[in-house]
Amino acid sequence: MDVGPLTLHEHEEGGDQKRPSWPRSLSLVSQELPGRDRLRKMAAARGKGSIDIEIRKGSIVEKEEGEEEEEKEAWGSKTQFILACIGLAVGLGNVWRFPYLLHKNGGGAFLIPYFLMLIVEGLPMMYVEMAIGQYFRGGSIVSWQKIHPSLKGVGLCCVVISSFLCIYYVMVIAWIINYLWVSLRPTPPYAGCDYTDDVCCTHDKTLYYWYTVVLNASPSIDDGGNGPSWHLVIFLILAWIVTYLCVFQGVKSTGKAAYFAATFPYICLLILLVRGVTLPGADIGLKALFNPKWERLADPRVWISAATQTFFSLSLGFCALVAFASFMPYKNNITKDSILVAIVNSFTSVLAGMCIYSILGFRSKMTGVDIENVSAGTGLTFVAITEAVTQMAGTPFFAFVFFFMLFNLGISSQFGTLAGLVTPLYNDLKLFGTARKELCVAMIALCFLLIGFLFTPGNGEYILQLFDNYPVTMPLLVVGITEIIATGWIFGIENFDKAIRDMTGHPCPLYFKICIKYISPAVMLVLLIWLLVYSIINVDTYGAFVNCNPDDAGFNKTVTFTENKPLPGWARAVGGLMILACVAPVAVFGVWKHMTLEEIKQCIQGRRVYEIGESTGNGVKAEDVKVNYAAHDDGNTYDAPI
Repeated sequence: MDVGPLTLHEHEEGGDQKRPSWPRSLSLVSQELPGRDRLRKMAAARGKGSIDIEIRKGSIVEKEEGEEEEEKEAWGSKTQFILACIGLAVGLGNVWRFPYLLHKNGGGAFLIPYFLMLIVEGLPMMYVEMAIGQYFRGGSIVSWQKIHPSLKGVGLCCVVISSFLCIYYVMVIAWIINYLWVSLRPTPPYAGCDYTDDVCCTHDKTLYYWYTVVLNASPSIDDGGNGPSWHLVIFLILAWIVTYLCVFQGVKSTGKAAYFAATFPYICLLILLVRGVTLPGADIGLKALFNPKWERLADPRVWISAATQTFFSLSLGFCALVAFASFMPYKNNITKDSILVAIVNSFTSVLAGMCIYSILGFRSKMTGVDIENVSAGTGLTFVAITEAVTQMAGTPFFAFVFFFMLFNLGISSQFGTLAGLVTPLYNDLKLFGTARKELCVAMIALCFLLIGFLFTPGNGEYILQLFDNYPVTMPLLVVGITEIIATGWIFGIENFDKAIRDMTGHPCPLYFKICIKYISPAVMLVLLIWLLVYSIINVDTYGAFVNCNPDDAGFNKTVTFTENKPLPGWARAVGGLMILACVAPVAVFGVWKHMTLEEIKQCIQGRRVYEIGESTGNGVKAEDVKVNYAAHDDGNTYDAPI
């Protein structure tokens, strides 16, 4: 359809002089569309709701504001993307948190709900986040907002959760650096008790070192001890410096770092497994791992821990997967990518569990304490690895190698999460204006570092447990439910299927369709209600270091170093505020930008229609684009065509 030349008129008061006709040779715009629609289509293809233009040398181009818009970042190769996702998903969540939760929730009894949750919620959620990021080409805020404005709160919720995770995750890396440092000595201090006269050390030297030297732990969350442990302060600063160096250049630096960070740990885990299974008593640990206690399955905490660990280990709900996928080419088989990453992640969790449990069996045999009571709380992996390396020839070398492995796992997950957090803050919210990304990352890192000093006093590990138990449990379920409903019902499973076909050339698998539409939201909703009821009825506890009774050490085989204590009121209030901070954006935007009754009916009946395809603006319709103005290179200003 040809509408002929477009003539722009001057609108000065009392004037009737016509301005020059709009040039018909347009650059950057398809010639098949008439003038105004060409501009709108161009803006829609870029996901914009408005466009500023000017005329230069007879051609319409987009008006520049300051510097030219940066070219969209991209991975150097698909291998970088896969390794970065594996490094993000396969991290301390597998080697540090997974064995800790295994031990806390009955060993093998935890594996059953974990794999069930992986099938019905983990894999579908990973598929959804990676597909949404690749299709909408933006961070978590922009991507969900394009489905419906009320979903902007989902992206903000992910940002808040990721912030809490980044804050405390680096403290775990600081603990690792501490062990790396002391492992450089000819005889690491955790290999003996030369540094103390306390007879309790002789009962369990590695556990004693963890609580008294690394943490300098106080007996209560109300007791800060002697203030910050300066060695932890130094190591925390160093951990943030390393994280910053891995992230500040965007996906280019993240992708390059992923080559080593995602592959080296597997070599170390295999060596650790071989040594662990050859230790006396390893069979005790492996039996505890693979022989479930069926009665534990009746405990709702086991199922809730399994569900949240699925989110944690796959890095779901943390911004990162959506951001990572947004840097992939539009035409990419995201189905294979998501399945591959999930399988590798699950394999790593089981491998790490076997490593740690074989060593726990050895510890149980040596101390005479039942394997269920051989505990170190969040320090379980540190204690287990130090126990293993002290049984090896060349202890300092192997200690350094294994803790370097943990360091790589922690850094790969941390810089992945931080990179995923920076994307929506910098690109979506434009929170830092025109400042360079390097400066923005530095500002975020500095703020998180200052908050992280909370974990350095004697009660720091107990405060870290608050960060680990509250922001990454209930809020993750809320995010999961909202994202899966947004995909299956608001965006619509049929539109999602069309988007998958357009990106991959293949339909969305039936398994994913059924899970996204029905099974996953139902399971997560039941778990969320279950968790709410349990949290109201019960008072959470934490494991406090109480040392041992010197009179019993060495001959009383039931002696323990820790005691479960109820959280005080202020700690529960802080935990509640952290949960509220995470989920509030979902509620606020859900009410503020709420869906109309007609839109809700369309969702239920599956009648919502989106323009599907790379050139459609991924949800931004051309007729909704506003053309703001045009300026001619002769110095005159022209009104946009109406």
